[in-house]
Amino acid sequence: MERAKAIHTILVEMTTGMLVLATLATLILAWIVFFGGERHRRLKDSADAVVLFGAAIGTPMILLAILSGFRQWPLEAFLHGAIVQNKIFTALIALCFWGGFLFLRLAAGKQIWERKVLTLYALILGLGGFAFLVFTASIGGALGRKPSGFEETVRLFIETRRTFHLR
Repeated sequence: MERAKAIHTILVEMTTGMLVLATLATLILAWIVFFGGERHRRLKDSADAVVLFGAAIGTPMILLAILSGFRQWPLEAFLHGAIVQNKIFTALIALCFWGGFLFLRLAAGKQIWERKVLTLYALILGLGGFAFLVFTASIGGALGRKPSGFEETVRLFIETRRTFHLR
């Protein structure tokens, strides 16, 4: 049980780190595309590499973090626990956003940052994925009785433990 919790914690932290990195690089790229022009070519290339690295590692790790979470809760928690169900639900939505983001980046290549419409799509997918990652982390902090500090900020916008009740 303790080993499962440790593995889950490690996977969640690595996932969060990779996807926060990808989100920050996406924000930098969007700023360059919409306001910076061509004078930031080297920064653009570097930020694209960071986006690809963070999203390519972080996206599949969401699935690994979800699977490792199943090892630390009894079956009854998944079947009857609304908060645990909400955490799974928000994690799957984050996986969908980041999967779409990664697909878009791989399909469009580096040219994604040459077209404003594609950049806007990538920005929306990245920010949506980041938001649901924060919601999931907020729920996880409440479940583990180890709040991250995001809870009060998140609650200004949405009550993650009640909003997505699946019943």
